Amino acid sequence: MNSITQVMKFRRSMVEYALKHGVTKTAIKYNTYRQYVYRWLRRYDGSLESLRNKSRRPKHHPKAHTAAE
Repeated sequence: MNSITQVMKFRRSMVEYALKHGVTKTAIKYNTYRQYVYRWLRRYDGSLESLRNKSRRPKHHPKAHTAAE
């Protein structure tokens, strides 16, 4: 999955704006919550890949069947 989505471009522009102008102004300009801006600032490491959605699939399940079953 090497494509750059519009959502990733939006997040990159939002994060770069937040780094220059602050979180509150960013939330007002992009019509979103400050917590949303903080979340992407925390994940952003300079690469566009860090702005991709992460999997929400559980790593394990306590009641999963074993190989013997």
